[in-house]
Amino acid sequence: MMAYPPPGGGFGFGNQYQQPYGGGYTYNNSAYNVNFAQPMLGLPMMPMMGMMMQQAPPSQQTNITYNMMFSSDAAFQDSAASALGMEADDVEVSDDEYEDEEEEEEEEEVREKKKKFKKKCKRRQKLAQKVAEKCQEDDNFLEQVRQNYIARLRTHLLKDGTIDPTEGTIKYYAKYKADDPLVPFMAEYDGTELVGEKWDAEWDCMYLKEACDGAGTNEEAIIYICTTRNNEQRQILKKQFKTNYGEDLMETLDSETSFKFKEVILALFVPPPLFDALNIKKAIQGLGTDESVLIEILLSRTNAQIEEMKAVYGDINPDDCATDKDLECNIEDDTSGDLKRILISAAQGGRAELDPEKIDEAVVPVMFHDEETDEDKPTGSFTIDMEKLVDMNRAKKDANNLFEAGEDCFGTDEDTFIRIFACRETYQLRAIYGEYVKLTQRDVENTIDREFSSDSEKALLTLVMSIKCRPKYFAERLTWTMKGLGTKDSDLIRVIVSRAEIDMVQIKEIFLAQNKKTLWKWIEEDCSGDYREMLQRIVGRD
Repeated sequence: MMAYPPPGGGFGFGNQYQQPYGGGYTYNNSAYNVNFAQPMLGLPMMPMMGMMMQQAPPSQQTNITYNMMFSSDAAFQDSAASALGMEADDVEVSDDEYEDEEEEEEEEEVREKKKKFKKKCKRRQKLAQKVAEKCQEDDNFLEQVRQNYIARLRTHLLKDGTIDPTEGTIKYYAKYKADDPLVPFMAEYDGTELVGEKWDAEWDCMYLKEACDGAGTNEEAIIYICTTRNNEQRQILKKQFKTNYGEDLMETLDSETSFKFKEVILALFVPPPLFDALNIKKAIQGLGTDESVLIEILLSRTNAQIEEMKAVYGDINPDDCATDKDLECNIEDDTSGDLKRILISAAQGGRAELDPEKIDEAVVPVMFHDEETDEDKPTGSFTIDMEKLVDMNRAKKDANNLFEAGEDCFGTDEDTFIRIFACRETYQLRAIYGEYVKLTQRDVENTIDREFSSDSEKALLTLVMSIKCRPKYFAERLTWTMKGLGTKDSDLIRVIVSRAEIDMVQIKEIFLAQNKKTLWKWIEEDCSGDYREMLQRIVGRD
């Protein structure tokens, strides 16, 4: 199957397979429009050059619309570059290949960020052009790119539970760059030239040792390493530091830092499954239970994340978490009623998952018709036929079952709600929510609000929000941590640390749209000192 650009839609940027998902929890934001801010691809073989790019239509009150074109998203760019035998960043762009309009009153930092963004856009254009040109030369090349792309989507599916385009602000640090402070440090230390060298934990540990030794602590050095190396690399650093010096890195950082700044540092060095397990145990320790933490973690994690967390849960027994029971036993003892059933269900990690084979069927090339040759030719991009990912007949039946279990009966059949919400995979649930709106003329959140109460209502709403758009849920969660008097620091730290490598880019976009102020700015006004600097460096300046 092939997709064609709609009239006036440029080279296939408009997606005929855009699917509306029902529900009032809507998302109309550029973070999920993968063509946002990307200029037209100036490909000479295409007759439609000059036409304006068609953007995804705005979300309605009861609809959520994603542009699933992926022609400019990172997965496609990496796939195309790999098929071309290069890396996306290897495409050279000179300063005179784009217009750099500068505002007189703009700060130098802002100008530099704009310049980098424009060069990135131009690099993506040139890469896409190379793909389209190669497709004309080699009939098999398009399929090669498609298979590379599918493989990356499957990898993202394992990590995130969806193929929605998400991106973290902290990524694997591969090579030392010219602006890395380790470059002058090592040059002065023994003359080593680091620029272009692959990342080496030994050099990072030397830098951290220097930062912690002597009178005073170089907090900037600690902040830099913690916020530019990902969690996998931080685990290597812990082992390497002990190998280098026979000292425990975490004990060293613990003694050299304090208060909330220390709490963020220590959190960053905890493996994600362990971090989730520790936060759940803290939420249930002692008198009373922080149900909001249990709801946030258990109802927003993928099956794989829950299984990994359960595998280490029983091994954790820090001084301030005096329980050594397994996760399900803790939930059983510390919650009750419908909330207990919802959380125990989520703790099984048994939600149906998208069949990877369906991705293969759904990814189709976007073609354009060349009037001169009367042939269909590839644009070099792909679209995802969302209808191939779901069973619409079953979605309609489940929507009707939810209607009969709530709005159409006296009382509420909670079992039906819990079963359907817990068992169906993400894209199937989105289709169910859409059919539910058509059937009832109300979104499913409205029904939950009418049929449930207290913590069980919060749990089901969290589940629905996470299914529809997880970054939007966490953007709202971050707003909650800082809104009003005081800051819920532990909650703020937990959300930022846990999402930094997954979807923080999208969370920031949505946060800005919701609050008319960036997350970076909100942190600046709500926090202080090294603690503030650390959080700002994790989320990044927009």
